[in-house]
Amino acid sequence: MTHEEKMRLLVNEKYPLAAKYDPEWLYENKMGSQCLWLVESLTRIMTLKPGMRVLDMGCGKALTSIFLAKEFGVTVFANDLWISQDENWERICEARVENLVFPIKGEAHNLPYAKNFFDAIICINSFQFYGTSDTYLSDYMAHLLRPNGEFGLVVWGPDKEFNKKVSGDIEKSWWPDFYYFHSLDWWQWHFEKTKLFEFVRGDDMSGDGIWITKQWAKVMDKYDELHNNEVMRWNRMVMKRNSSQDDDYRV
Repeated sequence: MTHEEKMRLLVNEKYPLAAKYDPEWLYENKMGSQCLWLVESLTRIMTLKPGMRVLDMGCGKALTSIFLAKEFGVTVFANDLWISQDENWERICEARVENLVFPIKGEAHNLPYAKNFFDAIICINSFQFYGTSDTYLSDYMAHLLRPNGEFGLVVWGPDKEFNKKVSGDIEKSWWPDFYYFHSLDWWQWHFEKTKLFEFVRGDDMSGDGIWITKQWAKVMDKYDELHNNEVMRWNRMVMKRNSSQDDDYRV
């Protein structure tokens, strides 16, 4: 597949907001997914309003942060551990959203924000890398979100949890550290069992979860991953922080 063909794959009428952005810019700054499709799909089931403070957790190169600021007028704290705040600041300034997006270099277990500071938290293809511990939400993140604030999550995972053995369809392309990829049901219970969140809505990107996986595999020349697209898919979900602070005893 030629580079021009790949660029055409990164623009689709299903995602008109993402289509505003140069696919070359997206490809140049890629970090594992067509992140603009993922965040656009997630925002369709969230309530974002101008002036809201949003944590874009694990933002990578801040493409999703720039998108959120441009499309919704929210103030975004673009938090990442691996990409420097200086590099992200350059991209933010080039996108002319320096008054709305603030790059932060922060580790997920030591976040420098005040209690109840954020109106919404968004994690695109990152939460699985640091947030699967049973105590992570209650110890390190829930208190950052105001009561009734929304937590939006997009993660890649199987349609259902594997029963002791990885599905034969994807066993050959399975990496040892894929254990952190989970199903939608698993994530729902992960949040609900804390008693700090109410699950609002979740699905496989309104049916696009497998299609997005396949499109990105083509762009990345990962043809070995195309066959697994009936098992692994992108899922989106929104949880609401409950209004009670009584159980939030760790902060």
